[in-house]
Amino acid sequence: MIGKQVISRENVPLYAVNEVLAERSKDGELNYEQQQAFEYSKKFSKITPAKGEKLLKELREIEGLSEDFITKAVDILPLDVNAARLISGKDMGIDNAKLEQVVAATSKYAK
Repeated sequence: MIGKQVISRENVPLYAVNEVLAERSKDGELNYEQQQAFEYSKKFSKITPAKGEKLLKELREIEGLSEDFITKAVDILPLDVNAARLISGKDMGIDNAKLEQVVAATSKYAK
């Protein structure tokens, strides 16, 4: 890792991690960390990429939600307001009306 530096950072949902690592695994063997991330993403990703993109777009339309919260909501798909409040973490300023909108959106896409 010598000589490498972070160029940019962005939040990526698990379904996207799964897609990227699946493509990389076709090109060659993944290193240990990549393999662990790939296994994790296969195990815990709850949504397909097509549905995930739609859900991301829907959640980004709700004003006042951070990108961190949106990514967590797509990964976890909270089905009630209490679960959504738990994943809000540092964004405790999110009111119940917005959390209800999040739950309404995520419940449509839950398997």
